[in-house]
Amino acid sequence: MARSVALLRGVGGPTALKMSALREVLASAGLGEVTTLQVAGNIVLDDGGRSPDEVAGTIQAAVRGGFGFDLPVLVRSHAELADAHARNPFADAAEGRWVQTVFLDAVPAVRLDLPGGIPEEAVLDGREVFVRYPEGIGGSKLQAGWFERRLGVTGTARNANTIAKLIALSA
Repeated sequence: MARSVALLRGVGGPTALKMSALREVLASAGLGEVTTLQVAGNIVLDDGGRSPDEVAGTIQAAVRGGFGFDLPVLVRSHAELADAHARNPFADAAEGRWVQTVFLDAVPAVRLDLPGGIPEEAVLDGREVFVRYPEGIGGSKLQAGWFERRLGVTGTARNANTIAKLIALSA
C-alpha cells in the first residue's frame, strides 16, 4: 500500500474544517486509510496507485463539494517527504517548531533572493524552501505567502516537528 501525504493550504479561521468530517468526505471520494494530523489540513492516506496530481485533484474536489472551500492541495509521497526532511539544512536545529519547509507545487523559474538585514535563513531546493526562524515565526515577514509571491508558485508550510510526525504516520 502506497502512502501519500496531502497538505491543504489555508485551513483555519473562516475555512476551518472538522478533521472527522474531512476524513468522512475523503473516504466517500474513494480515498483509503485516511488519517489526519492536527487541525491544519495534514492528511495521510492510501493513494490507491494514483498520481500526486490525481490525489490532489480528488481532495480539492471533495473539499469543494463537502465544505464549499477551494483550497490548494499539495501531495508528496512518503519517500518525497522523507527526502525533503533529509535535505533540510536546518532540520536538526534545536527549535524544530521554528524550522519550516514550504512545500511548493512546482519548481520555481526564478531564484530566491532574501531581503537584507533579516535574521531568517532560507534555502530553495527543488520544490521546497527550507526556512529557519531564529527569533520565531509569528513576527516574520517570510511566511509562505511571501515565498509564493516572490517565486510565482503555490506553497504551504509545515514545521519540522509536524513533518517528522507525518513521515512516521506515512511509513
